[in-house]
Amino acid sequence: MAEEKSQELEYTPTWVVAVVCFVIVLVSLLAERGLHRLGKFFRDKKQDALFEALQKLKEELMLLGFISLLLTVFQERISKICIPANISIIMLPCTLKESVTSNNLTATTGRHLLAGGGVDHCTHHKGQVPFLSLEALHDLHIFVFVLALTHVVFCVTTMVLKVAKIRSEWGHWEHSIQREPRPDHVHILHLKSFMDRSGRRWRKYIVVSWTVAFFKQFYVSVTKSEYIVLRSAFITEHCPALPKYEFHKYMMRTLEHDFKKIVRISWYLWLFVVLLLLMNIAGWNTYFWLSFLPLVVSD
Repeated sequence: MAEEKSQELEYTPTWVVAVVCFVIVLVSLLAERGLHRLGKFFRDKKQDALFEALQKLKEELMLLGFISLLLTVFQERISKICIPANISIIMLPCTLKESVTSNNLTATTGRHLLAGGGVDHCTHHKGQVPFLSLEALHDLHIFVFVLALTHVVFCVTTMVLKVAKIRSEWGHWEHSIQREPRPDHVHILHLKSFMDRSGRRWRKYIVVSWTVAFFKQFYVSVTKSEYIVLRSAFITEHCPALPKYEFHKYMMRTLEHDFKKIVRISWYLWLFVVLLLLMNIAGWNTYFWLSFLPLVVSD
């Protein structure tokens, strides 16, 4: 009993509580002020699209924080929901050992709950186990945090790499085209080269096209010849009266607008995450078959 009381908040040293609260508040304030200054920087630079993308990112982080708060508030109530032990071993992500029986499962769950500081409510019901143990709730909490962190890192990394690619290589091509306008026969040669590469028979197969596109992103995603052809086609179609149109600036604006779509997690993506968690059953190799989904969708 003395050990159990010492784990409660009223029997925890005040300096421990103060240090933990100080660190959490400090990190939260630094993150909040950092996002605020970043938004102010975008407004000063008149980057409206990036500012809106930042607002979307804040909304997603707030949603993930609210999910985490709900898990914290209702974790004890969720752990007190009891279900039959034979149901709790259906659709597991990992295969149980043969020596694990329902009695062993109940005893193990009880030990985990006691170790987590909770009360094993389901031991009073024969053949019953918790719907979700405190340890599993803790792991789910970590999953939400990792999901938020991964989302932010992937969005920022994607944007940084795209901007670096467009500004460095594509910007150099745009400046060279603006300085030295090419004759019509040069554009025809670029167009012919582009059509020869894209019109090959083996490029018509979806699997081959996806494979080529995957490996091209690591060295040359767009060649100079392809950029010249795309630029020429865009100007001819949309602004033929402006042969020196800044196609590079248009690409940068388009990238900023696309970033708003990348940042936001739509409702059907959340539904996809839930279905993925549901179908992640031992022996099904869900993640392996999931890798073929883009090919099926594109088909």
